[in-house]
Amino acid sequence: MRFTIKILLLFFLITKSALCNNQTLRIGTTALAPSLGNPYKYTGHPHLYTFSATFDGLTRFDKNGRLTPWLAISWENKTPLTWEINLRENVYFSSGRHLNADAVISTIKYLISKEGATEPVATQFSFIRDAEKINNKKLKIHTFTPSPFLPRTLPLLHIVDPYQWKTLGPIGFSQIPIGTGPFQPIKYSSNKIILKAFKNSWRKPNIENIEIIAVPDAYTRTLGLVSDQLDIALSIGPDEITFIENSGGKGVAWLSADLWSINFHHKKGTPMDNIEVREALNLAINRKELIDGLLNGVPEIPSQPAPRNAYGFNDKLDPIKYDPERAKALLADAGFPNGFSFVLEGAIGVGANDSAMYQKVAQDLSMIGVKMKIQPIPVSQLIRNVIEGGWEGDAFGLNYTSLPTLDVLKSMRNHSCLWPNAWYCNEKIMPYINEARVTFDKKKSLELRHKIMDFYRNQWVSIFLYQAVRFAGIKKNLKGFSEVHNFIPYEDMYFMN
Repeated sequence: MRFTIKILLLFFLITKSALCNNQTLRIGTTALAPSLGNPYKYTGHPHLYTFSATFDGLTRFDKNGRLTPWLAISWENKTPLTWEINLRENVYFSSGRHLNADAVISTIKYLISKEGATEPVATQFSFIRDAEKINNKKLKIHTFTPSPFLPRTLPLLHIVDPYQWKTLGPIGFSQIPIGTGPFQPIKYSSNKIILKAFKNSWRKPNIENIEIIAVPDAYTRTLGLVSDQLDIALSIGPDEITFIENSGGKGVAWLSADLWSINFHHKKGTPMDNIEVREALNLAINRKELIDGLLNGVPEIPSQPAPRNAYGFNDKLDPIKYDPERAKALLADAGFPNGFSFVLEGAIGVGANDSAMYQKVAQDLSMIGVKMKIQPIPVSQLIRNVIEGGWEGDAFGLNYTSLPTLDVLKSMRNHSCLWPNAWYCNEKIMPYINEARVTFDKKKSLELRHKIMDFYRNQWVSIFLYQAVRFAGIKKNLKGFSEVHNFIPYEDMYFMN
């Protein structure tokens, strides 16, 4: 009798758990991709959060920054201009078709074609000349120049079902996207995507359905979580975390691969063109107070324009000190004993507590006689200014990002002479940057990156503030949530009582 009761109790618990695990997962995010299910329109969050439910790249980074196999199980550099890629066996698209070399080649050929070149993701692969098939699970990729970083770009090479893409075209495909991930979108609306589990995915899902809902305001996402309308509230701030935890939910925080900074226009004849001024502005910031007060103490004080887990991080550089007295002396030596004024163009709402961060920086700078006037601009204008120029201020807020390659060189594309409308261009460092981009010698590769980080740190190119931190709230009965370099492994999540 006792044995029968135990069996029945066990059956009840398993059944209840299974029913719970089949619930719909509801996620509140800042915005949905206007491109719907076209994965080639965006290279960053929040849109990569959605795409990682449906699509896979060939490689992926783990939380420690190590490059790991994904759809590709191995890769080898055969010549300076040729890579050989081996694909995973038994991977299916949600259409039921097999993943094979033809699918990968089709994706590559589209992104390097005249039509595909207009896609934002295509700029990450402009160094690729062609791709050719060896067999169903093996292909070669040919590049224009030596490209030792190729495997590090492959997390962004989302592979689509080539039949679906060719049959429907990019616009039609975006409404009925087919990938190899654990969930397939089945319905789009102006503020919601509904996805169903693809049970034959090589990433086996635990949950039946997902709803990804656009809720632009962080506080509204927070209220949605505590009122049981959402299971996850992404991209919130530390204040919302406190509210969620006091309401019975759980707050999580993690570091992104971006280093937040205030960047100067290095125009001749301006204070920002003086290295002593730039050093003074860096020494004037009390980063520990900023991080503890506004970011829950999560980031560490930076030493260079890169996160610690990026390839090429120079661990010989010390964290930047807070030394306002030294800052005042540097300003006096530079000819500004009474300080000066400058205008910062800052997009608000891009990062956690960024408005309060700018106010804190302005307050610290005022203690050494420097007045920073904050001029808020929309994100669209920030992006436009980055691409086209047209800045009106003397400085602006923008991160040094190492993604998608998780390499310190990635940010040099923007923060050096490589950028067409460069705000910082110093020809002295360019030979090191150019050589680092093409050398396959691992020792030399690291040495060059360390020199570049040392140069940017000791030239005080920007005010290096902190590694960007992201916050999310989740229901306590939801397990397995994580975010790793703009990728959310949806297959790991499940509900428990």
